[in-house]
Amino acid sequence: MRINRENFLRFFDRKGFYIVLFLSIVVIAATAVYVTDSNLKKLEEIRKAQQEEINSAVESNLNYDYEEEMKRAKEEKPAVGQDFNVAQKEPEKKEKEPEAKSEQIKTKEVFSTEAKKLTVTPSPAKTDKKTSISTRLVLLRPLEGKVVMEFAKDKLVYSKTLNEWTTHKGIDIAGKLGEPVVAASDGIVSKVYKDPKLGNTVVIKNGIWEMVYASLGDNIKVKEGDKITKGQQIGEVGDTAKFEIAEGPHLHFELRENEVPIDPTPYFGE
Repeated sequence: MRINRENFLRFFDRKGFYIVLFLSIVVIAATAVYVTDSNLKKLEEIRKAQQEEINSAVESNLNYDYEEEMKRAKEEKPAVGQDFNVAQKEPEKKEKEPEAKSEQIKTKEVFSTEAKKLTVTPSPAKTDKKTSISTRLVLLRPLEGKVVMEFAKDKLVYSKTLNEWTTHKGIDIAGKLGEPVVAASDGIVSKVYKDPKLGNTVVIKNGIWEMVYASLGDNIKVKEGDKITKGQQIGEVGDTAKFEIAEGPHLHFELRENEVPIDPTPYFGE
């Protein structure tokens, strides 16, 4: 049987598209079946591996819990023989307790006796002599007058000159221009200078103490290096403190201990 070429070509012209479409569908279906089967096998393997891991973890936990429970049971419930031994040893402990207490009492008595031997009571005379040395500073008031501005290192006071609240490292004692200012304590003049804020200033040093006399007039009676005695005149009341000019004529007085400003008021004698 001979196939006419023209008829064959005509057949493919009419039916060729459907044949190609059919073959494509068959190939896609076969591929999908293969891929799906492969994926199912992989998922099954993964599931089995995970199940094995879970089973092994559960078994290990059960074994661990069982071992822990056995250990706890042994610790909480000792054997009968052990209880019996403990019961036998208890009377020995009770018999030894009085001896231990008596030894502790003896040790305390010996310690207290030795402590009494080592304790030295200072004589009143020596103590009085030591305390009489300049540990307690007593100051003479350098100017008799009203304190118009108090010491304020850790708080604020109102300044008329600056028109604001500020700290104040000394006290201001009001006075009349030219009124004498005297030394509050013995000492040596360490500085005489004009401070840009506090005006004419004299600093007298006495050990760990420093006394600062500021806002003085121009007639200063001492110079650096002079040895000063308590009550000696060192200058006069002025109004040279530019930062306190609104307070009127006064003495700005500071007391410093180891260069730290402190309130001088408690140190003034009666």
